[in-house]
Amino acid sequence: MDTLFAPGCTMGKFLYARCKVVMPLGIQVPSIRVTEHFSVPMDDVDMIMASLENGIASTGGFCVGRSFVVGHQRLSGLGYCFSASLPPLLTTAASEAIAIIDEQPERVQRVTQLSIDGQRKLENALKNTKFLVQACPESPMKHLYYCGDDETVADRKLNELVEKVFEENRLLVTRARYLDKEEIFKCRPSIRVMFQYDLTEEEIERAVEAIGAAARQL
Repeated sequence: MDTLFAPGCTMGKFLYARCKVVMPLGIQVPSIRVTEHFSVPMDDVDMIMASLENGIASTGGFCVGRSFVVGHQRLSGLGYCFSASLPPLLTTAASEAIAIIDEQPERVQRVTQLSIDGQRKLENALKNTKFLVQACPESPMKHLYYCGDDETVADRKLNELVEKVFEENRLLVTRARYLDKEEIFKCRPSIRVMFQYDLTEEEIERAVEAIGAAARQL
């Protein structure tokens, strides 16, 4: 939830807000059993959607929900079935990724632990700076934000952080980019950091120290 991320706001609180203001809300968590993760009755959720884009570097996903919601999708989405179907290369890549996860479930456990530890290290490295990290601890995707009301200043500072990390440590971190004109709510400028299975502790430490050192200079 790049735009509406709220630290410490659980799914139960989001559902309370949805019922209070009568509006749809979306929640992103690193668990396919989202209702169990937040101890929320399935009857209170209209639809669960899972995407293959971030975790498996493909496209597509699936939806599970109440019959009237799924029926609406089925009847209204016929025109998109072929134009939005997955290319063979991405289909094969997604299938192979799922097979690897089935054969080596410890990969998911390792990424989860790396994500939790990595977020704690990033938070410590960014203390006493104007940068902060926000994410669900178990999620491998982290966003680094610049604290300030002026979006132009925040955008410039984030770019300077990217440049300084590369110039001083030859490490490449990238900005999160969006099609702002296509967004209902414009996403807050950020740097996106991902934790992967193949990263070593030494590589993570080096990257975190480089980001922290650059942030303290800005």
